Amino acid sequence: MKYKYQAKCSQCGQGFSAPTRTELLEKLRKHLWKEHRDWMIRRIKAGQRKRKKADKVKIVGLPASILNPSWIGFAEKPVIEKVTGLPYEEVKSRVLDFFVSMLLGGIKKP
Repeated sequence: MKYKYQAKCSQCGQGFSAPTRTELLEKLRKHLWKEHRDWMIRRIKAGQRKRKKADKVKIVGLPASILNPSWIGFAEKPVIEKVTGLPYEEVKSRVLDFFVSMLLGGIKKP
């Protein structure tokens, strides 16, 4: 039987092949944990440190859902355009300009 999927270990270059992707990844994972355990542990810890660092960089007082650009739903854009009669991007820029002017309005240069 001809193997459909092939891959190489990123650390030592050993080749693997399997008829399904699931079996291929299983072989590769088993090899990595058996032969390159310390490297796998370092990778996991690096990912945890990266996540922890990203969690610390949050603006205090604002929910994360507002800071994430994916909070704009599919229905909001057409509704905003219909109500205002303006393109969504123009309304968005005007609203952001307004908030910036309100936030920075009381700040004076020394």
